[in-house]
Amino acid sequence: MKNIPYFKIFYCFILCSILLCGVVTAGDSEVILNGTSVYVKAGESFDFEQDYSLHVKYVNPESERVWVSLSLNGESVADSILGKDEVFTYSSNSSTVFNITMDRIYYGSSGELVTFEPVYQYVDHRYPYNPDDEKVQNKVPNTSENESKKQGVPFLNPALLVLFALLLPYVYEHR
Repeated sequence: MKNIPYFKIFYCFILCSILLCGVVTAGDSEVILNGTSVYVKAGESFDFEQDYSLHVKYVNPESERVWVSLSLNGESVADSILGKDEVFTYSSNSSTVFNITMDRIYYGSSGELVTFEPVYQYVDHRYPYNPDDEKVQNKVPNTSENESKKQGVPFLNPALLVLFALLLPYVYEHR
């Protein structure tokens, strides 16, 4: 077997890591809300980012089911009737934008209050989204800043790997 310098093996490893990193990050979705709770009174709406809104149209106390409608810019895009622990999902261009679970209905003298938990909202790339906007950060107080950021593997940063791969032959030749 021919002797292959360790440099060439390491160089191939770096190039494969760059390719792998590109494949891994391409499928990631940007998370706006990551498993938070949302409370909506019957007949009212909760406004999400990117001009989406969840409206609780009707609550049926006998069957403990709710009729919800998701709208975008005031236009209804999806409706669903949910019972306890049932999930409502909305997708756009084969990408999930919302994943909402109906948790519980509270009954009171002022009406019904519906709890949705967990609630996930992902960036709909058809519409603008600025995560640094102050309104976004203060909109849902129980969503931590760390939840909405992408979780990545720090040593697989593509820019650093490319820089390292480009510098490696120079360092190897001048040792």
